[in-house]
Amino acid sequence: MPLPASSASRPPNEYDQFADIYAVWTDTAASARANLAFYLDAYAAAEGPVVELGVGDGRVAVPAAASGQHITGVDLSMAMLERCRRRAAEAGVLDRLTLLHADFRQFQLDTPAALIALPYHSLGHVTAIEDKRAVLTHAFSQLRPGGRFVFDDFLMRPALVTHMRGVQRRAQYQTTAGTDVRLWVTSIVDEAEQSIRVVTWEEERLGADWSTGRHYRYLTLSWLTPSQARGLLTDAGFLVDACYGDFAGTPFAESTAHEQVWVARRPA
Repeated sequence: MPLPASSASRPPNEYDQFADIYAVWTDTAASARANLAFYLDAYAAAEGPVVELGVGDGRVAVPAAASGQHITGVDLSMAMLERCRRRAAEAGVLDRLTLLHADFRQFQLDTPAALIALPYHSLGHVTAIEDKRAVLTHAFSQLRPGGRFVFDDFLMRPALVTHMRGVQRRAQYQTTAGTDVRLWVTSIVDEAEQSIRVVTWEEERLGADWSTGRHYRYLTLSWLTPSQARGLLTDAGFLVDACYGDFAGTPFAESTAHEQVWVARRPA
């Protein structure tokens, strides 16, 4: 079923509210651990400017910069960009990172990119089908001939839907102030609309007990089916070089894939 064709997209402040737990969020996500080496290899193989959309706190971009590359990172959350800037400064690579506060559909590059990447299901933050189309069309316009566009998206199998709908203790960690915290998550998944509303909350340890007061945060996501993703790439003018079913580069097969990882290019 196609996604709704409205112009609605992610509210710009969701990640501003999420930024302070983002490192815990990614450190405890299997897909984030799996995709790091894949994207670092893709960045290293690019012969020219590399752009990361949804750069977040620099989880991928900063290690890439540490290996000697210059990365342009684009994000709509000022809080996440500030964390990325801080991370890059601590790693001593701030001079190899250019950060743009911009929408995926509107960023402008001084030089066409050799590679534009959109890691960690981040196309899902643009929820309407026409807005996703606009992201891919704009990425195409910002690539040089022969340049590549790489992104991954959820593969929403029934088992994953069931898992997301459950209540999970995502992490238990200690803040810099020494407070013990539990991070919980569940998701409201609408299969007909292909939408996900992630709900997280934290509980703090108060002596021997855990607090009952909860601080809720929300993320709005969506997904594409593989056929929708291929159609949007083709409509934007891309040639699809590969679709993988995981970050190890296994060719996509509907029965065995865990992800959909797309590698496309602008014709030379």
